[in-house]
Amino acid sequence: MGLTCRDVMVPPEIQKTIHPDDTVAKAFEIIRDSRARFLPVVSDDGSFQGVFTAPTLIKMILPQAARIGVSSETARVPIANLSFMDLTKEDFGEQIKRLNEERVGDHMSEPANIPVTAPDTPVMEGIFLIHKFKRHVFLVEPDTNRFVGTVSPNSLIEHALS
Repeated sequence: MGLTCRDVMVPPEIQKTIHPDDTVAKAFEIIRDSRARFLPVVSDDGSFQGVFTAPTLIKMILPQAARIGVSSETARVPIANLSFMDLTKEDFGEQIKRLNEERVGDHMSEPANIPVTAPDTPVMEGIFLIHKFKRHVFLVEPDTNRFVGTVSPNSLIEHALS
């Protein structure tokens, strides 16, 4: 039998995760300290709930007025740039403190944008999903919804060269 996604995954012991009830400020700390681009959101029983991403974190730090017109939900003209705004280190710290009021579970990526597959999926399908979604693939046990790990371009390259 050929390689499976489990054979090339980043295991849960290495992959940083976060609980849906944790604060976005905690997610910020994990992302900052681990230089992660995303965090799988996993409940107490180990079940996969979704994904919290660094781009979502960045969006939450932006002033609300800067996001007007960015999504398709509004017809307003978006602000072209924010070069007129200053942000001191203290201001940035205040923005991060505000994230203590926000739960990770309320800011997860849309499920349709998250590639999820079983650990025993052939690795070629995992490669295809990375290509299609332009992000890591999340491995979840089909029967229990338990988070097992992730497959990333780097984990594929690492295992191919070992």
